[in-house]
Amino acid sequence: MNLDRSFAWRISAAYAAFIVASLAALIFLLREAPPDQDVADLTVQKEQETRLAASLAAPLLADRTRPPDLEALHELGKTLHKWLGSEVVIITLSGEGVANSNREHSLEGAGDSSYDFSSDYDLLQARLGDVATSRRLTFHADYSEFLYTAAPIASQGDVVGVLRLKTPIYEPGLGIGGPSIWFAAWGLAAGLLALAAIWLVARRARRPYGSLHAIADASERLAQGHFERRLPAESHQDTRPFTEAFNRMADTVGSAINDLSSERDTLSAVLDTMADGVVVTDPAGRVNLLNPAARDLLNIRTQAVEGQGLMELVRDNELHQVIAACQEEKSRQQAEVSLILPLRYLSAIATPLENNGGVLLTLHDLTRMRQVETSQKEFVSNVSHELRNPMASIKAMVETLESGAVADRRVALDFLARMRGDVDRINALVDDLLELSRMESGQFTIEAEPLSLAPVVRAVSKQFSQQAEARQVNIVADLDESLPLVMADGEKLTQIFVNLVENSLKFTPANGSISIRARAEDGHVQVQLRDTGIGVPPQHLPHLFERFYKVDRSRRDSGTGLGLAIVKQLVEAHGGRISVESREGEGCAFTFTVPRAG
Repeated sequence: MNLDRSFAWRISAAYAAFIVASLAALIFLLREAPPDQDVADLTVQKEQETRLAASLAAPLLADRTRPPDLEALHELGKTLHKWLGSEVVIITLSGEGVANSNREHSLEGAGDSSYDFSSDYDLLQARLGDVATSRRLTFHADYSEFLYTAAPIASQGDVVGVLRLKTPIYEPGLGIGGPSIWFAAWGLAAGLLALAAIWLVARRARRPYGSLHAIADASERLAQGHFERRLPAESHQDTRPFTEAFNRMADTVGSAINDLSSERDTLSAVLDTMADGVVVTDPAGRVNLLNPAARDLLNIRTQAVEGQGLMELVRDNELHQVIAACQEEKSRQQAEVSLILPLRYLSAIATPLENNGGVLLTLHDLTRMRQVETSQKEFVSNVSHELRNPMASIKAMVETLESGAVADRRVALDFLARMRGDVDRINALVDDLLELSRMESGQFTIEAEPLSLAPVVRAVSKQFSQQAEARQVNIVADLDESLPLVMADGEKLTQIFVNLVENSLKFTPANGSISIRARAEDGHVQVQLRDTGIGVPPQHLPHLFERFYKVDRSRRDSGTGLGLAIVKQLVEAHGGRISVESREGEGCAFTFTVPRAG
């Protein structure tokens, strides 16, 4: 963009118009004839121009099955007349003149001009395929001589018409007379005056134009993203308001861009760290945005997802129905969907985006809540079952004793022993519930003291020896006596081993084994209890230490799902950590740590 020409020349338009008018008047008054021409050179030139013009007209006459396009031929004739300075005539093989550059309109006199090829030598030669030239004199108001040049219009080797140029041949002029000299001097003076005025205006405007150039350049750089660009304050007084306005605009735009960048970074950080999944799709269902939580919840492993269809990435009909309903009804839709692989329960909320017709999909993971609800229901069911059975047994035995069996000492003693066992089971269940409640409420303390692990493990092994022998399970305690002492509450540590061994015994079949090993590490002692039981399916491992959680849904065991939850609380209360590894059908390995003494 040249500001000097777009602005400075506009200012000096009056001066330019004055000089043009003056020179035009001078040319009209002088009317000097053009210089003499070299006819031989002109002939060669016009023959070449005629060939070129004929090649341009050929496409318009190539199709003989249709009438020629008179409008296009007329426009071509006028254009060639402007280029070549000669009258242009286009003639068909029938002798009809279909274009004449001297006519104002294409249809003016169309069809009433005919040419006889046999009487015009140059036309006949062109009809035969050659370029011909002739000179002719005309006598009207004055003497005139013209050069006629004709060339064939050929299409695919066949002559389809003839194009002829009529060019005037000028004679030497008579020169400039005395009065013309005064007009020439007047015109020259006017021209010089106008040029001087234009030069003064351009010089006066040069400095502000330089400032305008700087503003234009800075605006272009601002459009390209260089928001730090500013203009110096020492500009020309005529352009200083523009410079100051540009700097204010640049400050405002830069501040707005910085605010938007900050908000974008904040939003990006929120989306990346939030637990809920966020998906934005366009009207065609292609993904525009997908945060990490959504990628994890929907189990999308493809890295580049932008531009891909959500239906291709997630094969879940319920989810796509929520999105489709949102787009169709243009309203917020909410539903709970379940995904199969992996099993997840999601709350899906689809919100229409009015700006682009897309959909904002937010996903909240309900899996944990559903598991807790299921665990609580199972816990109530298990506890009810565990309480109902001994209570029903106690009631039945009491009724039997009341009906007369109390007189039979042997039967009475047997019933009392069974009733004591049932009461012990109820007490154990209540004790577990109370203990877990104290742990979770913070009313639990550990009285740690230095002690050796080996005696604790041997005592627990002996406690379960008869039960293990009955189940044909071998308990192996492989603890080195040289192990360092640990800081632990002996009673609570025993409870940890009791719960773990009892849990392993429940799920270890006959001819299986339970091994207990320990080794010293930096700052703690690591204990591992491994069994050869039925193992735990992978989907249950993350929830194994949760309260009320039971892997065996069929209640083959008599537990309530509290044992491992209590173990975890006790280990963490000692400052240790517990984990589990398992393969289905190959058993489990529980590993926990206890701080070393000293």
